[in-house]
This record gives sequence, C-alpha cells and structure tokens, in this order.
Amino acid sequence: MNLHSRYPLLFSPLDLGFTQIKNRALMGSMHTGLEEAENGFERMAAYFAERARGGVGMIITGGIPPNEEGGFGAKLSNTDEAERHRTITAAVHAADPDVKICMQILHMGSLAPNPACVAPSAVKSRIGAFKPSELDEEGIEKQLLDFENCAALAQQAGYDGVEIIGSAGYLLSTFLVAKTNLRTDQWGGSFENRMRFVVEVVRRVR
Repeated sequence: MNLHSRYPLLFSPLDLGFTQIKNRALMGSMHTGLEEAENGFERMAAYFAERARGGVGMIITGGIPPNEEGGFGAKLSNTDEAERHRTITAAVHAADPDVKICMQILHMGSLAPNPACVAPSAVKSRIGAFKPSELDEEGIEKQLLDFENCAALAQQAGYDGVEIIGSAGYLLSTFLVAKTNLRTDQWGGSFENRMRFVVEVVRRVR
C-alpha cells in the first residue's frame, strides 16, 4: 500500500483562508546548531532549500530569540539581522516558490544560558544555568514590544509566517504555570491573569 492510498489527503493542498499550503507535510522546528555557526545562515539556506526541493509544504525554522536576554547566538531584533535571515527565505522560495517557511520565535526565559535572563518571577529552573531577574511592568512591556518587533522583522526578511513557542519551560509557559509565576499583579495569580502575557504576545504579533 502506498502513501497516496493510506493518506489520501497528504499531498493535497490545504487552504487556510489567508494562504494555501501545497500539501499537508510540515517540517517541524528543529535547532540545527547552524544558527550560531560560522557562515551559519548560508549553510541554513542550503539546508532548508534542500528540504523545499524534497517536497515539504511548510518549513518551520529552529527557534530565534526576539532579543538579547531571550536566548543566545542568532536573534532577530534589527534590520541588519533581518537581512541575514533573508538569505534563508530567498533560498527556500527560489528552490520552490510554493513552499512556505515560517520562523519560530523562541524566548527561552529562565532557560536562556544568559545571566541577563528574565522571567515572571525570580524562580530558577532546575535545568537553567542562571536565576532569572523578575520582570517589572517596564520589563514586561519591553518583552511584548520585542516580540512585536521580531514578527515585523520576520515579515520584512521574507518569512511567510511565524510560530510562537509557548511550551517546554520557556518564557510564555512560565507565565502560565503557577509554580513559576508567583506574581500578585495583573500578570499573575488567577489563570486569567497568568495567561494575560501569552494572549498579549499573540495579539501584538498579529
């Protein structure tokens, strides 16, 4: 039995209303290690272009932080960095104009291997290298603006969309979880308050 008979919709287009994906095959986000390597963007361009030629409908990149405190290595926070990312999107679209490539926005929060890491509360992760600084109101607004800026720059760089990672102990999930969000203001306490940051990130990005 071939794939066509077992999965009859796999190779058919998927209409999302605002765009169409040429098939149902999606390459999920994986950090390749090239993001921080020498000539990494050129190497990622070749890597993702090969996947586009292989027939995938959508590619999601490895996680890219929206600011310095959100991770390490490659990030997307200014127009110079956007031009580097354009190397990737141009290669993918040249390999197959119908393939969509989306950039994952990854803010690692308390898991960032960075002494400047931040979180809703100063709760150190068991697997984190540093105890994060607790965000004040000004700091929260900065993070929201940085997510918004990162999404706008991703569009400028030629990405077809973005994925916001909210799992795995990274910044968004630490707002959601009561154990890592000890705040008593509008950003903590009830679930409605704990989810406020995540909802606002999505709103700003849209």
